[in-house]
Amino acid sequence: MADDLTQMQNPFVIGERLYLRPLEPSQDNHLYSTWLNDADVRRWFSVYPTSDTRAKERIENLYKSFGHIIFGIALKSDNNLIGLVGLKDINTLNQSAEFYIILDRSAWGQGYGTEATTLMLRYGFLELNLNRIQTQDMEENVGGWRADEKAGFKHEGTMRQVILRFGTYHDVRVYSLLRNEFLEKLTREE
Repeated sequence: MADDLTQMQNPFVIGERLYLRPLEPSQDNHLYSTWLNDADVRRWFSVYPTSDTRAKERIENLYKSFGHIIFGIALKSDNNLIGLVGLKDINTLNQSAEFYIILDRSAWGQGYGTEATTLMLRYGFLELNLNRIQTQDMEENVGGWRADEKAGFKHEGTMRQVILRFGTYHDVRVYSLLRNEFLEKLTREE
């Protein structure tokens, strides 16, 4: 394990094939902007263009606030950054937050999203002491909401016509997971 730690770049949460690490603004800004500008990612997330300079500023600003935590998802095998995972709108009074994940297109369909989600949920529930983590997916993002369900999130309902994308209003599915549900799932898997 010690050798693994010396090979990884700033590991914070370590999994089987992945580790989560803080983003380095001047090092990771290009990947961050590339992912946010990708047409397939934009369909589900931000529609605003992001430059490398803007990405660097945004990453720096995210680390100034305790209401938002973002990690890079890195492969243990070669330290390549393959995505982002985070918790936003962290509410310490109500012990809640909203989860999100963005993966590089090359990492889709390989189980990395599931592992990164589990690592982030473990961090949120066990280290940040959250009680509720929610996520939202556009109705058409079938892969997104199926991944949420696989991670144990429960569908709470659908907000109608809440997001305008490319001239059409879209419904958004709201999911949540409670700490006791997550702990029960962990116990069953061990």
